[in-house]
Amino acid sequence: MNLSASNRESSKKLRLLTLLVILPVVFLLLFKCGYAGGKWYNYYENGVKYMKQGKYQRAVNEFRSAISLEFADKKRMRTYGMHFVKYYPHRYLAEAYYYLGDLENAKKEVDLSLAFQSSKEAKKLQSKIYGGEPPPVEVTPEEVKLREQEQLALAQERQKLEQEKELLAEKEKEEREKALKELEDRETKLAEREAQLQKAPYYLYMTSDLPAGALTYDPSKVTQVGSRLSIAVLKFSFSGAGRDLSDDILNELITRLYNLGGRFNIMEREKYDKIVKEQLRGQAGQIDEATAAKAGKLIGVDAVLTGNITVGDDGSLKTWGRLVNTETGKLVTAQDAYASTSDLNGIRTVSRDLAVKIYNDLPLVEGYVIDVEGSSIILDLGADKHMKRDMQCVLYRDGKEVNHPLSGELRFVNKIYLGEVVLTQVQERASVSKLIIKEEKAKISVGDKVVVK
Repeated sequence: MNLSASNRESSKKLRLLTLLVILPVVFLLLFKCGYAGGKWYNYYENGVKYMKQGKYQRAVNEFRSAISLEFADKKRMRTYGMHFVKYYPHRYLAEAYYYLGDLENAKKEVDLSLAFQSSKEAKKLQSKIYGGEPPPVEVTPEEVKLREQEQLALAQERQKLEQEKELLAEKEKEEREKALKELEDRETKLAEREAQLQKAPYYLYMTSDLPAGALTYDPSKVTQVGSRLSIAVLKFSFSGAGRDLSDDILNELITRLYNLGGRFNIMEREKYDKIVKEQLRGQAGQIDEATAAKAGKLIGVDAVLTGNITVGDDGSLKTWGRLVNTETGKLVTAQDAYASTSDLNGIRTVSRDLAVKIYNDLPLVEGYVIDVEGSSIILDLGADKHMKRDMQCVLYRDGKEVNHPLSGELRFVNKIYLGEVVLTQVQERASVSKLIIKEEKAKISVGDKVVVK
């Protein structure tokens, strides 16, 4: 009996010791896995990471998201528990704008950083910005590849011009002079394009061919709380004559979407290629919406863009793109684009037109919560504001007002992130939505604000 009691006591102590070892590990894993975004320090850390990688437009989006939740630069900022960090979002934002060539915004942000928290780094940056020192021009490998392709096309066109000039030299004087004048005009335009290619920052070059009024709204004019809609662009299926153009169009389309004013957060291709290939292993032909949504959810994006490409017998090029919500598995928008040729110009044309159509079909709109019925949240955004089912929105409310420390002028109203919803029903002047992400302890009320993600 004594031996049995002793064994039971030993077993009980062993179980207690096991729990004491395992529970802290479990709590740590739950903490890491439970993060759903929306914390200012997560956006700030992402912004610092993108700055180190030279991805300045992405860094701008992350720092703006952080500032929407915590506005002022501080030397010592508490994140959670007893963990503190140096918090200089305005200084980093000024540096990002400086490298993007936006000196006006760079000056505003560096002045704000120094007003809130003076630092040697901010003073040095202010001197560079106000002194007119030009930032170094940086391009990605994809941009270098496109630049080389354009240079090759220009070289081929120049060779053709020289051959035509030699043939014209043998014709009658009057006819030759007329034709040479036309060639000189073409040569002047060609030189202008060459100069633009060599001198212009690449992100400006990629949007310089958009006609006036092509984009129907400006993302910078719309309140941003949290991050914009995150998208992964999957490789399109290809059919028709000639070589497979899917990789060329994929790279061009990613660049086009990325350069549309920060409207979308585009995930880098290398981050999801392996996951997508594993998910789609053994599948041939067109990727359906359910498979695309499943792959996108594994990747961790709000939506995936998939589609197909066809080259006609006449050399024409057509693309179809479909954006699928990963939460609902439903189509958000479907667009197409056409070019009469399938050469480099045709690839750039269909990629540009498809990106612009998707951009314009997903407008950024602001509104209010007008009713809450159980799990349904009714918004004052409807079909009259171009809302569609399965679009996602961010809920927030205004918080503390922040005045400039020197002038006392109202500069900022803190935005309190409440969560995110997806539209389930759209009427003419209102829509019904359901929560897909909710901030801890947040209570959604009539009068809270909403902005399309």
